[in-house]
Amino acid sequence: MPLSLFVYRILYAGVGKLSENHREEGSLSESTIQDIRLAAKKMQGAKRRSFQAEMTEKYCGGLAWKAAAIFKWNQKTVELGLHEKRTGIICVGAQKLNSGRKKWEDKHPEAAAILCAIAEEHSQQDPSFQSSIAYTRLTAKEGLRVLRERGVSEEELPRKSAMAVILNRLGYRLRKVVKAKPQRKIPETDAIFENVKKKNDEAKKDASIKRLSIDCKATVKIGDFSRGGETRGDNKACDQDRGCKEKYTPFGILDEDINQPYLIFGSSYKTSDFIVDSLEIYWEPLTKEKQDQMVILQLRVDNGPESSGVRTQFLKRMVEFADTLGKQVQLLY
Repeated sequence: MPLSLFVYRILYAGVGKLSENHREEGSLSESTIQDIRLAAKKMQGAKRRSFQAEMTEKYCGGLAWKAAAIFKWNQKTVELGLHEKRTGIICVGAQKLNSGRKKWEDKHPEAAAILCAIAEEHSQQDPSFQSSIAYTRLTAKEGLRVLRERGVSEEELPRKSAMAVILNRLGYRLRKVVKAKPQRKIPETDAIFENVKKKNDEAKKDASIKRLSIDCKATVKIGDFSRGGETRGDNKACDQDRGCKEKYTPFGILDEDINQPYLIFGSSYKTSDFIVDSLEIYWEPLTKEKQDQMVILQLRVDNGPESSGVRTQFLKRMVEFADTLGKQVQLLY
């Protein structure tokens, strides 16, 4: 008999005596041992090994062979649990790679490629870009129908319930997407753009007409905020955004004749008064020569609530602005 095996048998017999002594002393009763073994059986994988390591250190002085003898555990498993507890590194088994049924997309890669191509035609990326999930309007029923049309045999097709799981697993979540909505194209819309084009062409030929495009933008927080992980400029952002004491509203003016943008920031909300006040700020620094050259101010405006053509406060301020300038103001929506 090899010496190592002989020594192991002696140690194993000694452990049996030690375990009996522990039971006689009352430090670890038979019922306690059974409870610990039952608790370990309820766990799996790294969780079970972590529990075994804890019990080994608590009742067996951190000795794997002693825990194996008392609790009837596998000694190598206990040693692995002790190593994981000491190093903090969890070992991952590879049983799943060599066992279980293969996924449908692995068994039928060609059909899966066709399904992905179909889903891409009906999908769009997550608008927040916070995940790689693509939202699709393709249902499981529709996916099966198109796969049949593409020549995929019935033997290769999954069930309807399985198709929904497959789509989710491939990263396509069923949701109404923006591109799925029908485009609104009505005669009135065409007439609006034809009018805009006509007025714009006329202004290009007339040097006395100044073409300006105006628009308010979303409120900007002032401070060292994360802004999606990047700072604006060279300033370092705070690790947490804990509120904001000051906010600015940007207002943009684009001189379409020379492609020159102007930005004005205000502390007020996006109101009709803020828009007209910003136009007055743009007008004041202009030289007398430039002001005299402008006979008509053509303002290209969106139909937002603060600049709508039916908003009385906006129209009132625009009339006052035109009277102050002594110019004709043309609103082009």
